[in-house]
Amino acid sequence: LDWRGIVDYAGLPCVLKDAYGGGWKDVYVCRSLEELVHQYDQSALRTMIVQEFIEWEHYVRCICLGRAEVLPIKYDPRERRYHVEHDHLSPELGRRIAEDSLRLVRALGYDMNTVEWAIRGGIPYAIDFMNPAPDMDINSLTPHYFEWAVKHMADMAIRLAKHPRPQRAELSWDRLLAGGNAAPVGQAGRRRSGRGRTRSSRGTAGQA
Repeated sequence: LDWRGIVDYAGLPCVLKDAYGGGWKDVYVCRSLEELVHQYDQSALRTMIVQEFIEWEHYVRCICLGRAEVLPIKYDPRERRYHVEHDHLSPELGRRIAEDSLRLVRALGYDMNTVEWAIRGGIPYAIDFMNPAPDMDINSLTPHYFEWAVKHMADMAIRLAKHPRPQRAELSWDRLLAGGNAAPVGQAGRRRSGRGRTRSSRGTAGQA
């Protein structure tokens, strides 16, 4: 791997994390190239992502349901806690985050997902958006947001029961990243994960 090229692209410090992980497990803030290589060497067979470290000023976790409903909640990843604060986003920023969250879940084909945004200088950076089985326990969401989630999950289940839709095929990002819509794997080629693969992204991820 071209570690120097990866560091030049993502910058230092950077974040190394499991591409398919969750719950903030196996997430490392690396402050040197040597530390990055060391942590990667401990990752065994996991596919890892290298991301830019974002010194965020505000953090938002969006609950996305049915590829139509978005609830942006103020969240503190350091405390792993939601804050019941309804006016934590300006109308313009709230609208942008909701619209971009919907674009992501529709591209992924997820009916249930959470999308996390780190906001720096008024710009939202998507740092995690592949969580199709999010924690929606009442003790995590707080009773206020739990009620919203239960209602909209029930509405979605009833809607799909009354008007079933075909199961979507597994999707590939190749066509989406090329500027089109995400295509079924059979059309765009199947991706496989494996040891020796890492991904890097700039301006899309980080945590403090």
